[in-house]
Amino acid sequence: MAAVAALPVSLSGRFKGSFAYFTIKDRLPQILTRVIDTLHRHKNEFFEEHGEKGVEAEKRAISFLSKLRNELQTDKPVTPLEDELPDAALWNRYLDYQRNLSNGNGEPSWFQSPWLYVECYMYRRIHAALAQNPPIDNFDVFKEGKAQNFFESQEAVIALCTYFQELLKNIKDLDEKQLQEELFKLLQVSLWGNKCDLSFSAGEDSSQKSSPLQSLENLLPYILVNDMEKLWSLLMNAKKRNTEKSNVRVDIILDNAGFELLSDLVLADFLLSSKLADEVHFHGKSIPWYVSDTTKHDFNWTIKQLQSANHMWMSRCGINWEGNLKKGVWVYHDHMFWTLPHEFSSMAEVAPDLYADLQKSNLLLFKGDLNYRKLTGDRKWEHTVPFHQALNKFHPAPLCSLRTLKSDTQVGLKPGQGEQIQASEPEWMESHDHILLDIPVTREQMNHYRAAAETAQSELAALSVKYDCAQSELLELRSRIVSKEASFQELKAEAESYKENNARQTSRLLSLQTQVQEMEEEARVLATSKKQAELTAQAAFKENWELKEELHEQNAKLNKYLNECEESVTQASKISRKYEEVLTQLSGFLDTDIREKEKPQEYLMSKVSEICKENMTLKDQVAALQEAVNVHEMESKASRETIMRLVSEVTKEQKKAAGYYQDMEKLSKDLDSATIGRQSLEKEIRNLQDKLTATEKALDASKWELHNLKKSSSELDGNLKRSREEARTAQSSFVAFKEQIATMLSSESAIVKPSEKAILEKIQEISCKEQSKEIMVSQLEAQIAKLTEALENQTRLYQEALERSRKAETCSETFQDQLKHLEEELLSVDLMQDGLKLEKQKYLKFLEQLNEKMKLDSLAAEVGFDMNMDAILARVEQLVKLEGDAVIENKTMAYSLRRKLKTQKEKLESKELHMKLLRQKITQLEEEKQVRTALAVERDEANLAVRKLHKMMERLQKQLDLARETNTDLKAKLSETNELKIKTLEQNRTIEELSKSQGKLERMKEKAEKQLNSVKSELLLKECKAAEDKEKNKNMLEAVTSEMKVLKTTLAELAKRERQLADFREVVSRMLGLNIASLALPDYEIVTRLEGLIHSHQHHYFPCVCLKDEAGAPEEHLQRNMRLLH
Repeated sequence: MAAVAALPVSLSGRFKGSFAYFTIKDRLPQILTRVIDTLHRHKNEFFEEHGEKGVEAEKRAISFLSKLRNELQTDKPVTPLEDELPDAALWNRYLDYQRNLSNGNGEPSWFQSPWLYVECYMYRRIHAALAQNPPIDNFDVFKEGKAQNFFESQEAVIALCTYFQELLKNIKDLDEKQLQEELFKLLQVSLWGNKCDLSFSAGEDSSQKSSPLQSLENLLPYILVNDMEKLWSLLMNAKKRNTEKSNVRVDIILDNAGFELLSDLVLADFLLSSKLADEVHFHGKSIPWYVSDTTKHDFNWTIKQLQSANHMWMSRCGINWEGNLKKGVWVYHDHMFWTLPHEFSSMAEVAPDLYADLQKSNLLLFKGDLNYRKLTGDRKWEHTVPFHQALNKFHPAPLCSLRTLKSDTQVGLKPGQGEQIQASEPEWMESHDHILLDIPVTREQMNHYRAAAETAQSELAALSVKYDCAQSELLELRSRIVSKEASFQELKAEAESYKENNARQTSRLLSLQTQVQEMEEEARVLATSKKQAELTAQAAFKENWELKEELHEQNAKLNKYLNECEESVTQASKISRKYEEVLTQLSGFLDTDIREKEKPQEYLMSKVSEICKENMTLKDQVAALQEAVNVHEMESKASRETIMRLVSEVTKEQKKAAGYYQDMEKLSKDLDSATIGRQSLEKEIRNLQDKLTATEKALDASKWELHNLKKSSSELDGNLKRSREEARTAQSSFVAFKEQIATMLSSESAIVKPSEKAILEKIQEISCKEQSKEIMVSQLEAQIAKLTEALENQTRLYQEALERSRKAETCSETFQDQLKHLEEELLSVDLMQDGLKLEKQKYLKFLEQLNEKMKLDSLAAEVGFDMNMDAILARVEQLVKLEGDAVIENKTMAYSLRRKLKTQKEKLESKELHMKLLRQKITQLEEEKQVRTALAVERDEANLAVRKLHKMMERLQKQLDLARETNTDLKAKLSETNELKIKTLEQNRTIEELSKSQGKLERMKEKAEKQLNSVKSELLLKECKAAEDKEKNKNMLEAVTSEMKVLKTTLAELAKRERQLADFREVVSRMLGLNIASLALPDYEIVTRLEGLIHSHQHHYFPCVCLKDEAGAPEEHLQRNMRLLH
């Protein structure tokens, strides 16, 4: 974003008198007012689609836009964007760049900042005004103008579509030269279509009325720079270089919708049909921009309108173009960069993706003035600067600009070309184009206007000469007519005064009659309105009383419902407490804390499942321990102590073993029954869990219903409060209405109390007074009839006087013949003089107005010469060329001047006829002189009568005013009573709705209470059953586990002892030489053999041992014997 030092200054509104200054000053505020007007006109549409939200959004958008217009007109600083749209950061960054360019010379403002930036900023703020106010954020404020431009250009559209479809039929038979000619034609049509710009005309009509194909040859001289031959050679070279992999691509950067867009589409279709291009990419705007710029909606809408058109060739074009879009031969893009304020030279930095996409193209066609300004940076370039230098290193691909001049920027002209055009057309900078540059139809308009001005100037010069001649003649004739002017003027004044008096009398009589009729009608209306007011007042009293009674009843019902709601809330809280206590008891049985847990039910279920898993693990551990014990017991086989004990207690243990076998069978049976019971318990636990979940859901539903009941009760409370407040306001308004009626009916003498009886009595008094007024009116009518008879008598006398004057005419004919010539000359000169004076005054006023509006006084003071016609005409031409819209007004002014000149000539002729009539009137006036003395007395009497009638009329008017005021007051009070009626009806409706909702609430309450009671009973039963089952299961489990442990230990010991005995028996039998398998009683034989061995051993080695010691220590003898055996 670094600024280049060698670049010229940007165009700005700070240069007063420039096109940028007048655009910012006049054209941009006009566009904003049109936008505000369109939003206001669519207010009903927003209400129908979105309701009150749409109307509120429309108001916010209008306030935002009116603030923007105020900022523009008062040259306020440009503020950063505060919306959250994707491009807001880029806009604010560019504003910082403009601040840095100012070098501390103040904040960038509307007239001090570059024109291009300020204009783009205004359209971006218009988009933000709508985007920040949903639901109207997708509304296009310029849509109507674009659609109107398209429909008003139907004649040109039909002509272009028919021409193009006829061309497509024979396009394959055309040679290269014919193709070139057709391309040049369509390029010129696309160029001249750029005139249809609504932003340049501030939204006014700028449609293409006629076919542009007919005037292409006449418009060729207005093209300043014509590079169509280069464009043709560029396309042909690209076509020759075309391969299968690389297609010839043409990009069209679109400008205006409407006829210009259609001409661009025709050009694109021709490029494809003639195989000069393989694909065409269109680049439009992403948001509504510069009033008429093309958006994606406009692009699709235009094709759909053509498809659905009744004309055959239009619909054919629309169908073909829709097919091109579907095939992918036409592609539409709407990159955000096209609606940014940046010059195109910064595209590679700001939008590198778009720049890279444009580099793929073989030709770029930039349409319109805005794209040309962004290409050249909208700067004060010299006209002879080459176009490529003004591009400031922007060259992604070969490019061409099609543009009609609407601004001061122009480059690429030949030396001296600009000066030559400036000499012939001073305002050529707003009417040409670059590459295909043009002067639109403004040159013909200016020639026409100049011819009109020259004719007006010549006619004014002739009139001034006539005026000088008339003045000289007047000076000669004044000496002759001074004596006769006084008498003539006196006669004229008397005749006019007499006529005026007669006209006044007749008009007053007519007005009196009409006023009397109006009084009668108003009196009738008053009587009917009084009756209606009495009836409405009585009905309102009754309705108010009934409303009060209904309100008291509903207050009592509401209090009952509130008490019941409180009871239900307390019951629900008790149920929830009991449910929590059940959960705490379960947690106590399981030795867990549920207080810190979010979902205690799921936690308890998980604990139960964990206990089951622990039981399974314990079983596995018991089996493992049994195996370990077996291993340890095998190691202690050789312990002699256990062998001796087992030998001595073998018989006992065998008996016990038999008993243990029986016990084992019993225990196995008990285990089976215990496992069956455990399975049944687990099933019951699952059923209980399912029931718990069901109860939880029922509790949640009941809680939700209670919540809804609370909400509805709160809403009912609010509605009750509102109805009470409305009733209070109705009572207060009724009392105020009574007081107002009393104050209106009371006067200084008699004060009316604010009660119904007093008001009715006062109204009856007023009706009596009106009846008396009606009697007075009838009397006045009788007086008026008398006066009319007197006037008829006066008219008879006047006719008699006229007859006498006719007789006197014969005597004065000789005198009149002598005076005729002089009077004719005098009157013609006077009339000419008066007409010329008036014309001169009008002409001087017109010049003064022109001086004020065009500010020529200050220019004349600065330059140092007086105003003349040439300076005014030059200034008029400048203003006409600067102000596009003012051209039409100046045309109408010139046309009106011509018409005025013609009408003045006709007036002169009519004045001559009028002079003849005046001469005849002079003769009549001379005759009337004789009659005047007789009529003077009658006139005085008539004047007295008229004065009396005047006074009567004033009195009657005062009375009428008072009656009208009372009528208006009564009407206002009637409207208030009607409003009260409406309010009472609404209150009745709300009360009925409240009563219905109360009934529904009662039913809901009863259902909820029943459900709660059933849930309570079920929960209590389930809690009791669960507690009992838990205790039983716990006891059973403890007993079973203890018995299982004892049985396991005893069984293990028995198994060990059996094994030890078997081993011991085998060892002893082997030592004794016995075979256990062949012996019937092996234990008995082993014992007998052992006894014999013991006796023999005792006799040989221990003869002196006492028998007591042998008996006391049998285990020691056994151990010794075992050692000896070993």
